[in-house]
Amino acid sequence: MNLQNYYETIMELSHGIVVTLDLDGSIIHGNSELESLSGYTMKELAGKDWFDTFIPPKKRADARQLIEGKTREIGIATLAGGIVTRTKETLYIDWNLKPLIDSNGTVISILCVGQDVTNHMKKQQGLLRERYSLIGQNMELSCLYEISLLMSNMDQHLDQILKQIVNLLPAVFQGPHKTHIRLSVDNVRWETPGYVETENTLIEWIIVNNDNRGTMTVSVENGPEKKARGATFFLENEKELFATVAQQVGIVISKKETRWAKDDLEQQLKQADRLAKIGQFSAGVAHEINEPLANILGFAELALQVPDVPEQVSSDLRHIVDSSLHAREVIKKLMFFSRQMPPLLVSTDLNNIINQALRITETAAKHAGINIQCELDTKLPRVMADPQHIKQVMVNLVANAIQAMEDGGTLSLTTLSNEDDAYIIVQDTGTGMAPGVLKQIFTPFFTTKDVDKGTGLGLSVVHGIVEAHKAVIQVQSTLGEGTRFELAFSSLHNDKATQ
Repeated sequence: MNLQNYYETIMELSHGIVVTLDLDGSIIHGNSELESLSGYTMKELAGKDWFDTFIPPKKRADARQLIEGKTREIGIATLAGGIVTRTKETLYIDWNLKPLIDSNGTVISILCVGQDVTNHMKKQQGLLRERYSLIGQNMELSCLYEISLLMSNMDQHLDQILKQIVNLLPAVFQGPHKTHIRLSVDNVRWETPGYVETENTLIEWIIVNNDNRGTMTVSVENGPEKKARGATFFLENEKELFATVAQQVGIVISKKETRWAKDDLEQQLKQADRLAKIGQFSAGVAHEINEPLANILGFAELALQVPDVPEQVSSDLRHIVDSSLHAREVIKKLMFFSRQMPPLLVSTDLNNIINQALRITETAAKHAGINIQCELDTKLPRVMADPQHIKQVMVNLVANAIQAMEDGGTLSLTTLSNEDDAYIIVQDTGTGMAPGVLKQIFTPFFTTKDVDKGTGLGLSVVHGIVEAHKAVIQVQSTLGEGTRFELAFSSLHNDKATQ
């Protein structure tokens, strides 16, 4: 057997790919295993460039440089690489390279012996995908578990719960450090630190009791592996988890609001019970005191009419009269508060009532250096109301506003109409109220004034009168910036009141 036949026999007996390349990458020889795997015959491959034939264009330059480097190594070199077959299938090959030299020690060609490890590589890739899938599922379950713990702790403030949910979410997406979350509910936002809006976004609605209350957005920055145009950026499991979390957020908000409503209702029931008891007590006190007080006031006024009363006695009698009149006003407020003086509803011009109230309070306003601004709607509809009771409301609100502006300020009184509804707005630039005070202003006998300046019944009376008229009163106040009272009278409610 000559050397050529021996060489060809060795190539055929090899269980792997055997191919000989010259130094510029041209194919010299190849065995039947190469033909079988590649889909080419040796007649087609002989003389062709190995890299142009089997290596993808983007990898050719690097592969050629790598092989050239291996020819300078002593002994057998190893490397792993892939080839693309005639049918465009990618095969993974483990190569052993041996430079062939002539009698002068010059490298004349490269002998390459390779083993097809495609199935092994696919199994490894499958295991890796499964591993990453399990890791992802574990992260998703951990996230949902953490969120379920937050939901179960309903004593925690809603703001803290939503903030923690937002900060939990990036961990379940590809590249958590490049993932940003934003949650918007009722114009309030919670965001991960350094939120960045990108083209790669996913948005879910926040639905609370069938109402659309906001959105949750995930935004991911592009990495070096930027996806091609039209490619799906988010995995299906990421989309499903994100949708689930959005649903959970809606449930959390619903539970919190249900609990708030329950607590608020309990407080209202307690307050109503308390007011009922105070009302009964007040009515009894008012009836018991009213008659002797009227006698004291009457006899004091009669005594003042006696001629030649000494000055000291006259002064004492005037103090008795003033104190009796103050006590009578307190009794009137008690009667209003305890509903012992029901409203007598007649067609009423609210603008006229406001002007009457201002005539009573204008002197005090001038002394306090207060500028009064009136914007009264001339087309304001008349409403069914008790003029005396409404005047009592306006006097109380204006008097409170004047007392809140000891160093001067502006008092604005405005009337507005909307279809058949009438609105009165009383706004001052006074000291305002802290949230804790604002919550109690309609509580009977609650006052921040000195003992001789208030009974704590003024706003309670206002509230009682407004409720008796089936109207609505709302208050807004900011400490140091002033207070705004808004009263709404509906002609529909007042018509029902007269039936």
